[in-house]
Amino acid sequence: MMRPIPFLATVSVALMAIYGVVSLFQMNPTVKSVHFDQTAEPQSIDNGDLPQSSNINTKGHTQNLEANMLQDKAFQRSVQSIAASYAKQSRFPASSMPIPDREALQKYIPNKSFGASLPYEGPNGQPWRFGLKTNKFRYFHGEQIEIFVQLQGDSQQVNANVSVSVLANREVIHEAGKGVLSNGQFITQIDTGKVDTKNWPSEIQVMAIAEMNGETMQVVETIRYDVSIADVKSVGEGTVENEYLVIPVSIDTEKTGYFRITGVLFGAESDKPLISLEGKSKVQGNNNTILLKAHRDALLVGGEEGPYVLKHLWVEKMPGPPDFSAAFGQSHESSYPISKHSFDEYSAASYEDPSAERSLEFLNKVSGEVHD
Repeated sequence: MMRPIPFLATVSVALMAIYGVVSLFQMNPTVKSVHFDQTAEPQSIDNGDLPQSSNINTKGHTQNLEANMLQDKAFQRSVQSIAASYAKQSRFPASSMPIPDREALQKYIPNKSFGASLPYEGPNGQPWRFGLKTNKFRYFHGEQIEIFVQLQGDSQQVNANVSVSVLANREVIHEAGKGVLSNGQFITQIDTGKVDTKNWPSEIQVMAIAEMNGETMQVVETIRYDVSIADVKSVGEGTVENEYLVIPVSIDTEKTGYFRITGVLFGAESDKPLISLEGKSKVQGNNNTILLKAHRDALLVGGEEGPYVLKHLWVEKMPGPPDFSAAFGQSHESSYPISKHSFDEYSAASYEDPSAERSLEFLNKVSGEVHD
């Protein structure tokens, strides 16, 4: 997983470059070109033609100076904020990042559907929003595709007929369900294990149509229907190795190459999301185990020694030859138990990243902050 803050550091460098150019132009107004006529006769200058000091307008220059000072302070505060966030996150490996709260969990859940919706006008001019959402974005053969259709607004008393279908290349390849909106909602499912899907392409669309009083509302969401190239075979309960809780994940696959596995560690009793985990390894032959490593410092943020539960496991074969395309696998279990270990069992060594320290030092210099 790419650490998000270094990207912000890169952006800050670009902003500084732009800021420097803008400041340069503000401090050095455009100078009109001057042509000297070397053949002209020298002219005498009357002192009355010289500008008097009382007539020189310094107000505009003072205002520009004050504006530049304010701009400098605002820029420094912005970089200081970036540096503070970077310092906080760089304490942990990017592959073992604490999750501050349940709201932040959403960005670590893989394979999410974002749904689709469109605005419509009701019969009395009231604003409606007609949408649909599947429970995932990518599906494999045998999985259930759950489809939620919703009409938002003053729609509780609406009597609308709804139909849901699957499209490929703008043609209907499967009728998913028909019914009537109930309290503005309609739910249907597709069991891909019982449906003939052998001719389904990888990219398909789910379309919902609602008809009411001769008016038609329509919305479409794109999803993926892929072949799974790997299955999670087993997950170890975890052992302490130095400052890490090491969790081995074994996969069953016929593919070779670099694989990436992500997951989220929860407290078994609190059900609190604690750490986002990521592991990468080359898989070939009998070497089919990828390690997820939770750092002690990251575990300390949540304050729970275990037991834990590993959820949201996701398997990805990273792009490589010959086709340089990503492929995906699946976990058939929703969670895996991870054993409890006292924090005293771990090494107390803190995580260190020399490149992150250099980046932080640079940001602090730019922002005017000095740390010994």
